[in-house]
Amino acid sequence: EWHSLISPIDMAAHARHLRDELDASILPDGTPDVEQQMNLMRDMQRQITFQLLAQDLEGLFTVESLADQLSAVADLMLKQALRRTWLLVCERQPQLPAIPHFAIIAYGKLGGKELGYASDLDLVFLYQDQDKQMVEFYVRLARRLISWLSTLTSSGRLYDIDIRLRPDGEAGLIAVSMEAFAHYQKTKAWTWEHLAITRD
Repeated sequence: EWHSLISPIDMAAHARHLRDELDASILPDGTPDVEQQMNLMRDMQRQITFQLLAQDLEGLFTVESLADQLSAVADLMLKQALRRTWLLVCERQPQLPAIPHFAIIAYGKLGGKELGYASDLDLVFLYQDQDKQMVEFYVRLARRLISWLSTLTSSGRLYDIDIRLRPDGEAGLIAVSMEAFAHYQKTKAWTWEHLAITRD
């Protein structure tokens, strides 16, 4: 058992397994079992993090390589959360595209690939779509994403989410267009905001 704990983590295999498990989490009426899906993601995140902790205690990581691994777990969870929440937004909306023109931008610890065990995620949500009628769906997607990631379920919470770094801070829209984001960065952003987005 200890040997399996300290074996190298195959993140791609975990991603495939999680995707298959989430795809199979369906209610009798054919709709996604959201509660089960949220718990599956939390359980896998805990499992991988526990394995990383065991390896960390064995001295198998540098600080930088551990942060890379924890950041990769967060990336995996964000990718699946985006996919699952867009499917929910698309329910009874056949006109919506299969893949949203939407991006999750990470600042802070995740943006710099410096994630720790208890780090929150500093996120900004952007979309690129000329159709003004799509804005409400991207805002809805952003809200669902935050809820999916931060809601406390029987399996815990995936991550605390901080979206205060979006353009205009707490007064700004929860999801903004690429054009609006670029305009804000060029004309209104503070120097520290430029530093935050350009950090390595």
